[in-house]
Amino acid sequence: MSYSELVERARADDDVVGLILTGSRGRSFRVRPDSDHDVRLVLRDDAQDTYSTPHGSPVEVAVLTRSEFERTGMPGSGSEWDRYSYVRCELVLDKLDGEIRRLVDAKAHLSEADGRTLAAAALDEYVNSYYRSARNHQNDLRFESRLDAAESVGPFLAALFAIHRRVRPFNKFLGWELRLEPLGDETWAVDALFPRLHRIVGPGDLGEQQALFRDVEPLARGHGFGDVIDGWEPDVAWLRGS
Repeated sequence: MSYSELVERARADDDVVGLILTGSRGRSFRVRPDSDHDVRLVLRDDAQDTYSTPHGSPVEVAVLTRSEFERTGMPGSGSEWDRYSYVRCELVLDKLDGEIRRLVDAKAHLSEADGRTLAAAALDEYVNSYYRSARNHQNDLRFESRLDAAESVGPFLAALFAIHRRVRPFNKFLGWELRLEPLGDETWAVDALFPRLHRIVGPGDLGEQQALFRDVEPLARGHGFGDVIDGWEPDVAWLRGS
């Protein structure tokens, strides 16, 4: 079934209450001729799934009931990793008078409470990985240090976006997001940030990790997360590279 045929069928099916196009096609970004159509199809809670397709299909359909869709991507759902799918996606069908739009918007934007919770947890995880990398480097465990340096980047990005009440993008869309909606400070602009992350992920450059922490610390304190940084005392000065 082609994508247009799927939309036509879903439009006529009373069991379907919503259809969302995600991925590259949903954002009209980096679409190749062979790009699949990533579809989230929302059914009434008592409906039977006759739409799901296997992973890798040209039209890849993931089916969710209305109740499942409300929880998908949200804290405690187990599918938090998928939350960015709903940022800048294309809502194709909403048969519930704006209800599907409301749920998509709730996934695509962090509430103040969610943002603070996610930022605090990710910030602590970032510092933890950086700390391990620095300690391993100090103990001449260079490969282990590089692994921890690479692991620090994910929570760093999650914290950076959550502090700004935004969902961390999938890596494919990171540069696009930063150009489309900058985080305000040139420190976090693509042309400044990407070379730094490359030096951290590749050689695990300790000096770059120290410099990044020195930039993260005032950002965190300025947004009310000083307690997370202070939780790493008496090593904060050491983490700064002092």
